Amino acid sequence: MAKEFPIKIGLEIHGYLNTKEKLFCKCLTSGGDVLSESPGLSGNPKSDKINSRICPICTGQPGSKPMLANSEAMKQVLKIGLVLGCRINHDKKLIWNRKHYDWPDLPKGYQSTLSGAYAVPVGEKGKFKGIKITEIHLEEDPSQWNPETGKINYNRSGLPLIEIVTEPEFSNAEDVVFWLKSLMHSLSYIKAIRKDLGIKADVNVSTYGERVEIKNLHSIADIKKAIDYEVERQIDNYRKGIMQTRETLAYDSSKGITIKMREKESGEDYRFIPEPDLPVIKLDKKEIFRIEKELPEMPDVKLKKLIKEYKIDKKNAEILAKNLDLVEFVEKLSETGIDVSKNISWITIELLRVLNWNKKTLDEVDVKPEHIADLIRAVAECKITPLKAKQVVNEFIPKSFSISKILEKHRMISEEETKKYCEEAIKKNMKAVNDFRAGEDKAINFIIGEVMRLSGKRADYASVKDIVLKMLGKWQG
Repeated sequence: MAKEFPIKIGLEIHGYLNTKEKLFCKCLTSGGDVLSESPGLSGNPKSDKINSRICPICTGQPGSKPMLANSEAMKQVLKIGLVLGCRINHDKKLIWNRKHYDWPDLPKGYQSTLSGAYAVPVGEKGKFKGIKITEIHLEEDPSQWNPETGKINYNRSGLPLIEIVTEPEFSNAEDVVFWLKSLMHSLSYIKAIRKDLGIKADVNVSTYGERVEIKNLHSIADIKKAIDYEVERQIDNYRKGIMQTRETLAYDSSKGITIKMREKESGEDYRFIPEPDLPVIKLDKKEIFRIEKELPEMPDVKLKKLIKEYKIDKKNAEILAKNLDLVEFVEKLSETGIDVSKNISWITIELLRVLNWNKKTLDEVDVKPEHIADLIRAVAECKITPLKAKQVVNEFIPKSFSISKILEKHRMISEEETKKYCEEAIKKNMKAVNDFRAGEDKAINFIIGEVMRLSGKRADYASVKDIVLKMLGKWQG
């Protein structure tokens, strides 16, 4: 139904930069969940309370002056700009602006930003996955206002934000979703955006007449739903003869509809003026070059390399390519002489299983590739059983260790020792024995399980099955 209309969709994406301190002060950016009004799950619970990470600067107290902009925040913006193929404006002066608007979440009455009437963006004229990037710039986040209670939490006031502005080159919500997922995947490789806070986006949609802006969408799911609804709403209004004007909308996720907030502001409405308390920024070309050289290969490149160079099947390669830390772990594992293509299940199944169970990511633990390599070799050399090795992987969280330290304790037992455990398991489980002899083939699994339990998983599974079958007179060799 919408194909007859020239649908244009553009994005303004805001991401919280991965820095320890706020943009213009020394306040910490986190002590748990900075957007939450309740204690987080990490750090000092007291530091997660409302207004616990604030100072006169980030709360806009009279007489307070901003510190120089956080250099780490600028570095993260440069990394993002390079990934997005932007031209970095090292040859121009970057001027901070005061962006004025009257809203309870803005303690100073204006937002300090490298955008606006007098500004030069950090980067511009980029392209990512076929979509042109208009510009990227750095700015501070406002505070968090709860309109229902009227309370304000200043913990996020002053957090460094990047804004990525695209050209209106999307024509449907599905393409937007795919592009955003690809964007977040690539940015995760450079660790520039805080993964615990995600992104928020303003979406511009036009089908005929003026465009509208849907503000503050906090999930990819809501972005898709809001676009789909708004496209249909505008088309329906067109057929009713209702002219679309330029306006700002909110999306009500509980009702699945967009709601008019106000007429769309223009640049004049924000009354941009140069920021007198912050110096002009001049980017260092050599520093930009150094940052570019340090950028990792992007997901598409890593995926091709895993398949072509390391001979890893596509399914497992795609699992690995989701996380740069996993890819680099496999690359280092290969350097130890391990054939990663034949042993990849130790990473994509066993290591990920243990990480998921402990609710950790690889960068949050200390697991060394050489320790996984030692474990794989011990299994291949029949020094330890695969089941016991999997149990050892459980013990590698939070820090791995050399298998040599525990090899004697966990060594694979001999065939004679295995036979003794088999005899013991059979004698203690005659019901399972009788069930098996009566034709219930699955009953043997119970007996094998008992042998593995009695041996502490140090008996070889295949050997146990062969021995038990012989002892029960059911050898099928």
